[in-house]
Amino acid sequence: MNIMMTFLVIFQNQLNQPTIIFVAPKEIYESINTLLGDTEYQFIANPNGSDYQSQVNYAVEHVKTDYFTILEFDDEFAQTYFKNANTYINSYPDVDIFLSMMIEVNERNEGIKLTNDSVWSQQFVGENGEMGYLNISSLKQYTDFKLSGAIIKKSEFINIGMFKLNIKLSFGYELILRALNNACKIFSIPKIGYKHLATREKSLFSRYLKEMSVPERKFWFETATKEANFNSDRIIDISKLEKPLDVKK
Repeated sequence: MNIMMTFLVIFQNQLNQPTIIFVAPKEIYESINTLLGDTEYQFIANPNGSDYQSQVNYAVEHVKTDYFTILEFDDEFAQTYFKNANTYINSYPDVDIFLSMMIEVNERNEGIKLTNDSVWSQQFVGENGEMGYLNISSLKQYTDFKLSGAIIKKSEFINIGMFKLNIKLSFGYELILRALNNACKIFSIPKIGYKHLATREKSLFSRYLKEMSVPERKFWFETATKEANFNSDRIIDISKLEKPLDVKK
């Protein structure tokens, strides 16, 4: 079984000195805790599952501050990340999710693409949209926005229902769309603050893409669009899929 360990960075009053929470399934908590030894990090065991959504949701319950972010395995923050986070949190207190503009790289550390930058094009957001802010119309046309490194207001994340466990592949997209459906404001910081390794072998999404057919991928994005209208994590009817996905994490 592939086990995921998730890292949550918690924003304290002094953002240049954040607190980090490690969360891991209870099955491997003791062995990893022994390896970590004495650290300055909080490390918690998740009794609710080993999938990505469960890991993040459980860790957020232990967040004591107004904002948090998710640092994925192998990813990096820019040196200016926390300084910029502090600036934008203070300047835009009505924003619920700040997307981090990210550079995606391969395993040779070569740049592949920029992500979360499209909202700074007036053509993308539309004549009625505001540059820098994501809106429902543009998101439904272009789905490739990522929450890795996003600065998320804890209260709104919980209010809208957190990550859904019954959504595969498109659970991040579904949460972003659900947030917009709940009138949350999503703004992309116009500075590169996060580096994401996009091609790591055996990562969650590389396995999704290898094991899912094109119809399955389409099904999950169509499902995300429908389920984003509901804050509850509803049971998904996968009977229409010829080969339902069962990826163990």
